[in-house]
Amino acid sequence: MVTLTDLRDEIASAGAKEAFDVIVKGFSALAGLSLTPHEQGFLNSLRISRGEEFCFAVVPDDDWVLAYIRKPELRRGTLTPDAVQAEFPDARLTNKGEITLRIHDAATAARWIDMIAAAPAP
Repeated sequence: MVTLTDLRDEIASAGAKEAFDVIVKGFSALAGLSLTPHEQGFLNSLRISRGEEFCFAVVPDDDWVLAYIRKPELRRGTLTPDAVQAEFPDARLTNKGEITLRIHDAATAARWIDMIAAAPAP
């Protein structure tokens, strides 16, 4: 079973490790969310759920953390692709309709968490 420590250890760069720490701390502080380390083959991730809905994900890489806003969260309508891309021009909309952003540093991670925290709760 993969742990938060295992996920963090997959990251090589100091900046990305700091980003991961900020994201974990930030999501942990938001009411109504649960964090679950997840192992699926070679791809380990941190799943962030709101109740039964898998709304966010974080995938560690050597030099960045790939952050996802998943469709269940986007369907709430409080975060839109246009609004996210206005705040983070490097964010991408995947062919599955999810938003991704490669986060390389703690400052960007804090802005990402702040944007999510500012979205009205359900």
